[in-house]
Amino acid sequence: MRLIAENLGGERGGEAVFSGIGFALEAGQALVVTGPNGSGKSTLLRVVAGLLPKAAGRLLLEGGGDAFPSIASACHY
Repeated sequence: MRLIAENLGGERGGEAVFSGIGFALEAGQALVVTGPNGSGKSTLLRVVAGLLPKAAGRLLLEGGGDAFPSIASACHY
């Protein structure tokens, strides 16, 4: 499986919290998200998990097959 984020943006309360985020994670890889309070770490994770709508960009899950037909089905938040 491969999780891909391209030009991802997120908002909270109508205000942009982050923009232009991109990454590609293969099976077995991890992403470390760091930053000060209020920088959008939790918002990013919630957008990836499908708990919040993305403000911009796209998220893709390649190779999930029938077991994981969507990103939300593959996430454990």
